[in-house]
Amino acid sequence: MAKNFKDLTEREILALGITLEEEDARIYGDFAEGLRETYPATAKMFDEMQEEESGHRRSLIETFRERFGEHIPLIRKQDVKGFIHHPNPPIAEEFWGIWMSQQRIDAEETPWEGMCVPSWWE
Repeated sequence: MAKNFKDLTEREILALGITLEEEDARIYGDFAEGLRETYPATAKMFDEMQEEESGHRRSLIETFRERFGEHIPLIRKQDVKGFIHHPNPPIAEEFWGIWMSQQRIDAEETPWEGMCVPSWWE
């Protein structure tokens, strides 16, 4: 049964944070893998984002173990009432394909003359 966020214990909130950080890291990793061959600099950016999320997760795990011991209960966002989530979230590849298609459309419609291009853009 889903619980309201306000009813979660500190232990459950930390466990949820650990789960969310892992999920974010995996999503960034999937994006990086999908881009690596064609857009290596952009893939590197997602690799760095993945590592940052992994660092957050390690920090939360350390805090959890200090306060509550070794066993981290499984709690996911769908276990918490009030979390905004898509009932059937698209997998990373589908999301990335849609996003990249929109970026290409936007790029075709953007007047590039005189614009600065970020260093990570290839």
